[in-house]
Amino acid sequence: MNGMLVSSKVPGEFEGASVTRYLACRFTYLSETAWRELLSEGKIDCNGARCDENTVVAGGDLIRCDLPAFEAPDVNLDYTIIYEDEWLLGIDKPAGLRVHSRGRFVNANLMYHLRHVRQPAYPEANLVNRLDADTSGLVLLARDPAVLRQMMQQFARGLVEKRYLAVVKGHPSPAQGSIDLPIGPVTGARIPRFGIDRITGKASVTHYATVRELPGNVTLLELRPETGRTHQLRVHLAAIGHPIAGDSLYTMSDQDYLDWRHTPPRQSGLQRQALHCHQLHFLHPVHQARRTLTAPLAADIEQFIREASTNGNGQGRTL
Repeated sequence: MNGMLVSSKVPGEFEGASVTRYLACRFTYLSETAWRELLSEGKIDCNGARCDENTVVAGGDLIRCDLPAFEAPDVNLDYTIIYEDEWLLGIDKPAGLRVHSRGRFVNANLMYHLRHVRQPAYPEANLVNRLDADTSGLVLLARDPAVLRQMMQQFARGLVEKRYLAVVKGHPSPAQGSIDLPIGPVTGARIPRFGIDRITGKASVTHYATVRELPGNVTLLELRPETGRTHQLRVHLAAIGHPIAGDSLYTMSDQDYLDWRHTPPRQSGLQRQALHCHQLHFLHPVHQARRTLTAPLAADIEQFIREASTNGNGQGRTL
């Protein structure tokens, strides 16, 4: 891939940060050292003026970077089409695969592969719902513009029932219940994240039920979000003291998270949050019949559960 020019407007919470710190916090696919090297090569400017190591950014500044060509990153393309008809596709997405992306992942994501690489290809497919790169499970796609609009309306109106499976730290008490806490972006965070915001946050409701308690002080839960806020399940479970196993973003400080992102990957244990979209229940917009799509629990979470059950240690290196 050829090099590319990318731009970014600085959010207010980064006022007074060095340009290298800003870039390393906002765009974690490169380390601060790598951004500093681009700076020394004269490939970063602020509001049209070349930056140096003394450059400090302010809210609203326009940062432009002349990025080098990237080698395509290794991603897990072992997805499965579990439902297909003339109007819809149901995909069981593995962890480690973005549904769509830019930058160095522009050709290494689910949508690009479905539209341009897979044979037969699905150039007409469009996303109805999305999952985080490291959340596995069901993604629904529409193959027709009218069907896309209808399905997105069902999601927006809360007519699609989504069920997730998650392994969480501890044993929630009561064993089943609801979490009704408003969610909003965390002001001043160096890493974009969300949290409980009782003043300006959006209403967010998650229903949970214990599937089974596991050795090692972890629990398998079924989760049913009533609303669809960004990172809702991860934020809600962390807020009640039972964060999802492997969820580094919501169990670490900004600096610890950045350091973790730039360390070599672990060779064993759970590599991501133990969260899996297990079922989708919806009304087929053409057949006008209820459909239920089910994706079995991902193999790495199954392995994590087996290890917890075998050695009674659901924490330690895997969290």
